[in-house]
Amino acid sequence: MSIEENEVAQATGTPTEGGTSPRRPRKRGWIVAGVVAAVIIVAGAGFWVWHEQPSFCNAICHSPMDYYVETYESDNPQLGVTAHAEAGEACLDCHTAELTTQISEVMAWMSDNYPMTEDGTMLATGKEFASEEFCARPECHHAAGTSFDEITANLWGFAGNDEKYNPHASHQDMALECGDCHKIHENQVLVCNECHDLTLPEGWEAPHAE
Repeated sequence: MSIEENEVAQATGTPTEGGTSPRRPRKRGWIVAGVVAAVIIVAGAGFWVWHEQPSFCNAICHSPMDYYVETYESDNPQLGVTAHAEAGEACLDCHTAELTTQISEVMAWMSDNYPMTEDGTMLATGKEFASEEFCARPECHHAAGTSFDEITANLWGFAGNDEKYNPHASHQDMALECGDCHKIHENQVLVCNECHDLTLPEGWEAPHAE
């Protein structure tokens, strides 16, 4: 077979001399690679969406995360987390997921070496965690104000009390901290009522309430 005849046979798929057909482009490998890549992308996107949900937190780490997810889903008006859940705020909207932090948390969980509260339910209480820096960030609580000072200015006469009362304007030389009253996964407590008899905001309780 001449060179010209061989080129025509390859172009048309006609068997060449000896009965063998010319090789056709191998597209199957590219198709398989494309399908695998698409599956990985879809799976990765799905994992990322799940990663943003509260259910992700205790999917593996039942201890210590079960309690936090259960309170998030409890719809209990006495818990600060309920207002966040109703507003569509999830765990990672407040607890920034930094890679280094997550790696250290995984290592602590794998080694079963993480601190718990005395009752064995939480990693930290509101008293230990809540702070002005964390709770009064500009991106949060826009209805009450975008800074601690603005929120405080809007609290005179809170919950229908006399205008002279403001829980943020403490007369105890600012001895109280945010976490003394504001609790997310625990009942919120109006510490003022250790001495006063003020109207409680909805969902709050007095100190030492049973």
